[in-house]
Amino acid sequence: MAPSTAAGDESLKRLGGGRWQTRDDRFTIEPQSGTWVVVDAEQTDDLGLPLVRGPFRSLTEAKTAIAGARAAPAAASPLADRIGRARTPREEPATSPGGTRQARAGAPRGKSGARARPEKPAEPAATLRTKPVESVESDEPVEPRWFAALEPEDRRRARRLIARLEDAGARDPEGMARRDVVGDVPAVTAFAIERRLEALGANAAPADVAALLADGRDEDLGVRWRVVDEDGRAVSLDVRKRSGARKA
Repeated sequence: MAPSTAAGDESLKRLGGGRWQTRDDRFTIEPQSGTWVVVDAEQTDDLGLPLVRGPFRSLTEAKTAIAGARAAPAAASPLADRIGRARTPREEPATSPGGTRQARAGAPRGKSGARARPEKPAEPAATLRTKPVESVESDEPVEPRWFAALEPEDRRRARRLIARLEDAGARDPEGMARRDVVGDVPAVTAFAIERRLEALGANAAPADVAALLADGRDEDLGVRWRVVDEDGRAVSLDVRKRSGARKA
């Protein structure tokens, strides 16, 4: 059994197309209509298919669900009891004190007077094992449909943005990248600024907030921002120096 993992600390590897997988290949996290689902390769549902958990609102919630699934006992299939009863061996005839099996009363005899061997009953249908369905992985990652309308350069940019947003823990990486690339809305830059403001905390000095908004960058997301006027010209602000002058 794999060692238990703390909630939210599950180590994942990226498969492409917004899909993630645990290092032991048991769990796969897949995007689904703006949410996330977890596919468990070691447990199956009533139809013999890999068990699917979710949906979850964020990648972090999906990772927490994986940790809970590792700690929880395996769910018993409702067919297990029926299959177990069908696999119970048939009762053998009683053995006489001399070591020979006693013939059943009323069993038909053949032409030579010996009792005919009873026909082997048909194997119950419940004992037939169904092979688990193996998921067929394509060499090419599954991409969103809206990628087809993009130029090659925009398609590469969209892939980079989705990957970076996933690493940053964005709630909807695909939707945010689409607004940025297709809608020409600086959604990724806005997300980067929001992250920086949260990092400053509620008690941040006004000068620090102004400096962050005036000019900044996020290397992880690959974006930069500056204050500009209505003609698009960059405005240079030295808010720290002005703040120091007022204090003096």
